[in-house]
Amino acid sequence: MKVTLHPDDLADIVDRTHAEGITGIAAAALIEHGGRFLLVETTPPDFDTPPGWELPTGRIRAGETLLDGLDRVLRDHFALDPVHATRYLGHNDHDHEDGRTTRIFVFAVTADQPDAICRTAHTRHRWIDNISISTTVADIDPVLRVYYADNYADNTV
Repeated sequence: MKVTLHPDDLADIVDRTHAEGITGIAAAALIEHGGRFLLVETTPPDFDTPPGWELPTGRIRAGETLLDGLDRVLRDHFALDPVHATRYLGHNDHDHEDGRTTRIFVFAVTADQPDAICRTAHTRHRWIDNISISTTVADIDPVLRVYYADNYADNTV
């Protein structure tokens, strides 16, 4: 994976997160293809909660960097390989019922074969436009603003 943010900066972000008392770390991929974004169906831990939709996301294991963990999650859980993280877009905090918080770091990601998930992953998924994603995924709007601002800046130079 490649990213425009230096790996030491990413490690510093994780260190500051731990200093805030947040121990749960996850990474999510904002993957665009043909003007649409990839969402995967969540599997709730109980049968009382209906499934929902989110960005491809997974926990980062102890000893993994954010990018190594994101690469593993996308490869192992969503059958996306190779992928390239192009930039860090921000983070969201997810509060659990037991009082824990998980910080989810979101990266813009390109996949060499984005439709490979259709053929190999056993995960329900769909491609959704930017208007629909705003109403489907909680707290996505700040990440989308950064994504589009960066894309606009890249195309105007």
